[in-house]
Amino acid sequence: MAVYQNARVYWEMFEGVDEAGMDNLWIRAVDLDMSIGGWAAVDHGDYFQVSIYGRAYVDGANLVTIHQEPVTRPAGAAKWRRVTLRHTNANANVRCIVVKVELIEESPAVPDPSGETFTYDDQYATADAPPWGIRIHSASIYGSQVGRNVRPDLIFTDILDNRGFTYSGPVGSWVADQLNFSDIPKDRQEGLDDVNGMVGWNYGCWDGTEVEFALPKAGTAWSVDAADPRTTWSVNESLDETYNAVRVTYTNAKGKAREVIVHADSEALRGVGTRADCIAAPESIKSLRAATRFGTRYLAAHAQRQVTGTLSITGDDGVLDPLLVRPGDTVTMTGPAKFLTGTHEVTSVTLRPLDWTADVQFGTNSKRFDLWLARLAVGAKSIKRR
Repeated sequence: MAVYQNARVYWEMFEGVDEAGMDNLWIRAVDLDMSIGGWAAVDHGDYFQVSIYGRAYVDGANLVTIHQEPVTRPAGAAKWRRVTLRHTNANANVRCIVVKVELIEESPAVPDPSGETFTYDDQYATADAPPWGIRIHSASIYGSQVGRNVRPDLIFTDILDNRGFTYSGPVGSWVADQLNFSDIPKDRQEGLDDVNGMVGWNYGCWDGTEVEFALPKAGTAWSVDAADPRTTWSVNESLDETYNAVRVTYTNAKGKAREVIVHADSEALRGVGTRADCIAAPESIKSLRAATRFGTRYLAAHAQRQVTGTLSITGDDGVLDPLLVRPGDTVTMTGPAKFLTGTHEVTSVTLRPLDWTADVQFGTNSKRFDLWLARLAVGAKSIKRR
C-alpha cells in the first residue's frame, strides 16, 4: 500500500546513542492509550491510517509493523473513539518506536466542513477536532527483559542473572513508571546500587552465590551489653539533622511560588525548643495538601537523633554470633555506662571471619527520606489488588 503525506512522533532508546554492550536491551512491548477520529473520518475513513512501526533508529527503515488501522470514528456527534493498544515485539533490533498518521489515498477528496461548529480553542482538551487525526493520552515503552512487570525483585533478579548469582528477598509491592539513569551504570554492581537506592532495602552476599535482600528493620533484633569485653564502640549521637518544623517551598499548578510550614512532635527535641529546616519540594508537588504531606514525611524521617559510627564485635558467646549479623537487623544497647539510646538499624556489615569479628555500621535519620524521594522522582507506585 502506497503512503503519501504523513505526520509522526518518535521515541528512541538512549536518546539515539548506540551504547556498546547493550544488545540485550530492545523494545519488548508498547502500550498506547489514544483517541482516533476527526470530523471527516466518519465519511472518509479510507483516506488515512495510523501505524506503529519499530525501527533500529529514527532514520532507519521500518523493521516491523506493530499496529495499523484506519482513522475512523463512529457516526454521530462524537469526533473521537478511544483506543487502548497493548502489543509485544519480538524483533531484537527495534530500539525506536514511530507512531504515524499516513495518507493512503493518492487523490483524496477535499472534505466539506459545512455543518461543523468550530470554537478555535487552542487548548489540548477542548481544541477542535481536525479532519483526521489522533490524540495520544499516554504511552509506555518497555525495553528490558522484565517487560511490563517492572517490580524491584524482578529487576534485581535480571541484573544478577547469568553471572553466577541468585536473588533472595521480598517480592516487590510496587512497580515503576520509569527508571531513568542520568548515567548508564558501568557494571552490574552500580546498577544494583542505583536501583536499590530507589527501594531502600538492605542487601549482602554471604555465600558467594545468593544475594540476600531484606526490608528495613526486618532482621534479627540484637541486644549488646555496653560492658561486654568483646565489643568496641565508636558510635556518636547528634541532633544535627533532627527537626520538629519544616518550611516546604513548592510551585502550584498555576506556576505560582508557594510555601507551607509543617510542625511535628519530636521526643528527641522536647525541652530543646524549635529546630526548623527549609526544603524545596520536587516538581511533582503541586498542591498545599501534597506539600503538607511531603513536609510531614520529612519530619517523620528527622524526628530522632542521628546515630553514626561502628560497633565491632569479636567472638561468639553462644547468644550473639557476630558472623550472623546482617544489614536490616537492629541493635539495642543495654547494661551499665549505657550511652546509646533506643533501637537502631544496622545499615552495613563487614565480616572478618579469620578474626570471628563483625564491624557493624549505623546510618542516619535522613537516609530513608532520601530513598523515598528518589523513588518518588521515578514515579514508583503501589500495585493495586487484582
